[in-house]
Amino acid sequence: MEHDRSRRDLREHGGQSRVAVTGTAVVNPRRRSDMKRIGLLVMTLAAVGCSYMPWSGSGWTKLVDGTSGLENFNPIGDANWRAENGAIVADSGKGGYLVSKNSYKDFQIKAEFWADHTTNSGIFLRCSDHAKVGAVTCYEVNIYDQRPEPEYGT
Repeated sequence: MEHDRSRRDLREHGGQSRVAVTGTAVVNPRRRSDMKRIGLLVMTLAAVGCSYMPWSGSGWTKLVDGTSGLENFNPIGDANWRAENGAIVADSGKGGYLVSKNSYKDFQIKAEFWADHTTNSGIFLRCSDHAKVGAVTCYEVNIYDQRPEPEYGT
């Protein structure tokens, strides 16, 4: 799998308000055989990304660069998160989230995804309960090409 094609930069600039930024990996239940393992890996790449691109200016915080950054997150779930080949990946477990240890007010996320067309993944933002990451407690930037309800598609 080409991990270097999946990227996400998450940077924070100043601010006092507490806002959570999270990532998620969710496996499509219709394709559990080979797609379970591949889907989790691809969704992990989509959610967490791989590569750091330097920004000019002071006050920015790099959270993930593909080889480091896991220390900035609390894992939730049983996914086996690790840095591998320039990517943050997980290829076993029923799914999981990486929740940032700090909260951010003024942030930018740059995401580039390479994922199977059946992938259902996303990045959760501004979660009110970091222990219960999901659509009820967070805003989600959804990545799901085959969603049955087109009004919610990406």
